[in-house]
Amino acid sequence: MKTTKFTKLQATLDSRNFFVSLISLVLLTLEANDLSIGTDADSVYDAFASGELGRILSLVLINFLNPLMKIIRGEAGWSWGFLKSWNFRTQALTAVLIFFTGIGVVFPDGAVSNLIDALVGGELNAIIIALVANIINPFIHFFRDKAKDRRREVPGESETPDSPLGKAIA
Repeated sequence: MKTTKFTKLQATLDSRNFFVSLISLVLLTLEANDLSIGTDADSVYDAFASGELGRILSLVLINFLNPLMKIIRGEAGWSWGFLKSWNFRTQALTAVLIFFTGIGVVFPDGAVSNLIDALVGGELNAIIIALVANIINPFIHFFRDKAKDRRREVPGESETPDSPLGKAIA
């Protein structure tokens, strides 16, 4: 059981989509603070995934050197206003749901867009319905299924008379 959970988590952490989502969050944060990066998250991931030092250095020097120099010189101001951006919130929620999907929580298709649409609409009943249908319900099923799995793993309960343990008990 533990190896299955570890395997699912490892698959998430090895997932291209998970890392592209995280890189997108960083790039959106920098862009929101007028630190323009001339590349996209896919290119950054591909460069680092390739492991080629020349490709990584060229990406960093070409795209990240200027924004880094602005930060070091104190020319770049930092604002937390990007947290109000719906693009940032959508990307952050997507990254979080990808992580939870990797550990076994199954969310319905369009969960992020349904939740964001409800939040943008601002109607309390729509927000509650979106939260229950898209977030709370999948977690309830996840924990209920985990509880069922734990009950099945109780020694002796799942043993048949033909299994080695069943023969030893009999």
